[in-house]
Amino acid sequence: MPEKFYSVDEANALVPKLKPLLERIRATQETLAKDKTVAAVRAKAAHNGGGLPGRHLSELHKTLERDMNQLQEWGIVLRDPSIGLIDFYHQREGDAVFLCWKLGEGKIEWWHPVHTGIAGRKRL
Repeated sequence: MPEKFYSVDEANALVPKLKPLLERIRATQETLAKDKTVAAVRAKAAHNGGGLPGRHLSELHKTLERDMNQLQEWGIVLRDPSIGLIDFYHQREGDAVFLCWKLGEGKIEWWHPVHTGIAGRKRL
């Protein structure tokens, strides 16, 4: 069982903090995926430890790890970083469900059973 269940108000109160965090996670992952320094790091790693490209990738990984740890500390489940989709554990009529939110939505207006995912979203 999760350590934290969020009320709708508690989850909505985190939205202003979540927007920049999720935007940074998305941007960092996109940069890591596109960054051509991965090949450069591999080529240089055998010779000198990667140099500047290696440090750049290391910083990106540290940023991503820090942001993912923050979500974990808050008890928030990251579903799809590319769209900023997250779930908050919530109690609804005695059952554990998820409050569902993604970047671009103004506030939390959706929920779904824990076993369905975004396809099972229903309005609050």
